[in-house]
Amino acid sequence: MEGVDLEVSILRLEEQREVTTHSGITHVLVEGEVEDDSGNIRLTVWNESIEQLMNVNLGNRLELKNCYITSFKGVLAVNVGRDSKVLQLDE
Repeated sequence: MEGVDLEVSILRLEEQREVTTHSGITHVLVEGEVEDDSGNIRLTVWNESIEQLMNVNLGNRLELKNCYITSFKGVLAVNVGRDSKVLQLDE
C-alpha cells in the first residue's frame, strides 16, 4: 500500500545499519516501532530519509507522509522512503 499518511508516536529507534539485498544493492536503514490509536507497527526509514530523524526522540509525535506499507515474513511495517516526509508535531 503506497501514499499512506500517519500520525504516530515513536516507541523505539535502533541504530543505523547497512543491508545488502539479494540483488547486491546496499542500503542504509533505521528500524524502530511506532504507535497510533489503532496499535503498534514496525518502522523502517531508508537511505537519505534517515536525515529526517534528526532531533527525533522516543515519545515524539510525528506525521509520516507519503509512506508505504510492506509485509515481511508476515510482519507489517511502515516504510519512509525517498518520497516520504517526516514532520515533528511536538518540537
